[in-house]
Amino acid sequence: MKTAGAEQIGILCADDQPVFTAVASQLRDAGHTVRFLDPRSELSATQIEDLALLVNKQVFPLNLPAFRYAWRTGTPLWNNLIATIALSSRLIGLRALEAVGFHTPRITFEKPEFEYIAKPYYIWHGDPELNGEGGFYQERIHTDPIDYKYYAVNDGTRVQTAAKRVTSKLHGPKRFLNQIRPKPTLTRCLRRLVNRLKLRGVGVDFVKDDEDRFWAVDVNLAAGYRDSGLELPLYESIRVDLPDR
Repeated sequence: MKTAGAEQIGILCADDQPVFTAVASQLRDAGHTVRFLDPRSELSATQIEDLALLVNKQVFPLNLPAFRYAWRTGTPLWNNLIATIALSSRLIGLRALEAVGFHTPRITFEKPEFEYIAKPYYIWHGDPELNGEGGFYQERIHTDPIDYKYYAVNDGTRVQTAAKRVTSKLHGPKRFLNQIRPKPTLTRCLRRLVNRLKLRGVGVDFVKDDEDRFWAVDVNLAAGYRDSGLELPLYESIRVDLPDR
């Protein structure tokens, strides 16, 4: 059973992650106790019982029993359990993106004749690889080696969004280029995704083809939100999920 009066917030990510470090500082300034938890270590029942909220920023398979224990015993998760498990599957994630109106590239389960991105089935099994080996193969959209990263955070009042351009990891280390104004057609679908799945925070990666059409290629509940300017909405989204005391 959950410990009565538990007030500690647990954040499941590295304690030097810049955005969530800033968010943790805001939470502490507001009088909350915050603890970073190693996402690559198993969480015990005692650790879960000591929390008022678990911010499941990063997820690995060994975390799932702790998430189920939290769900059974009344410790809320920042992103809900069903969505966290479902979107860990890249195929389910792509289907969810299609369902809310995004264009997604075609996929195959055998290596195609066209250029492709090889992807593992689950987010924790490694990064996509250009023309490599994978669980499935996603058509490569011919474009500049630039990704468009969109973020959405439900702060309890509204879904706030932000977007940026970065260099593609398929062609070397990712590098921030600039913040951009989110396109309304994309943010409408992004808000639909947040509302349908009852998410608090999510990231979606896009590429843009030669006809200026955007293709959603990944959905990420473990988004880092770097260079997004969403620290305050993240802080508010965590606070609104805290149980009444």
